[in-house]
Amino acid sequence: MTADKRYYYAFPSETPGSGEPSLSEVGGKALSLIEASAAKFPVPPGLVLTVAFFEAWLEDIGKSPEWVNFIEAGVGATKELCDGVKALCINSLVLTSDQETYLQEALQKAFNRDGKELQGTYGFGVVAVRSSSPEEDLAGSSFAGGYDTTLGVTPSNLSQALVASFASMFDHRVVQYKLQHNLDIGKPRIAVVVQRQIASDVSGVGFSINPSNNCYDEVMISANFGLGESVVGG
Repeated sequence: MTADKRYYYAFPSETPGSGEPSLSEVGGKALSLIEASAAKFPVPPGLVLTVAFFEAWLEDIGKSPEWVNFIEAGVGATKELCDGVKALCINSLVLTSDQETYLQEALQKAFNRDGKELQGTYGFGVVAVRSSSPEEDLAGSSFAGGYDTTLGVTPSNLSQALVASFASMFDHRVVQYKLQHNLDIGKPRIAVVVQRQIASDVSGVGFSINPSNNCYDEVMISANFGLGESVVGG
């Protein structure tokens, strides 16, 4: 890891208007959260670990026979080959010392704004760990539901949740979707959001147009009690 790259962004930013990330660094989901936070919308605080943060993991799996078999298969990548790369990620990836350092810095900036000492290994209560791939939610593609989100993450299982989000890049559904949209499966990219999880009584998703009939004059809100897993799960 080198000093010329950004490995995380905390939001809301302590210096709004300076050093905003690009879509290619943090993905659409994280960029939207950062922009909404900068615009003073009530966004729970958090951070995004950038694409650069995960380059070390990509280098590690790139040396493996599982990766070679996956790449050589190309458009013929089977579920078995995808599961092989996923299993490799889950069973072998751990945070490097540099990643640990940048993660701790990011958590301090995101969740220690009042200057109090952080508690526990990483020092936060409960967070949601959410994928934010630069390939998600583009004009010609949407990976909704393809990548992993882990709710109720505590300091003791944060690293496992990060690995799970990273490994979900190789889910067979994600790989097949990329192939169908002519996206290069040999150059996977992902950023990951770590965001304070709020205790929601009701959660929902709002659409600026009605997706059922494509009417631009109608707003549709789909909601349910709790954290909204039933909403996003269909």
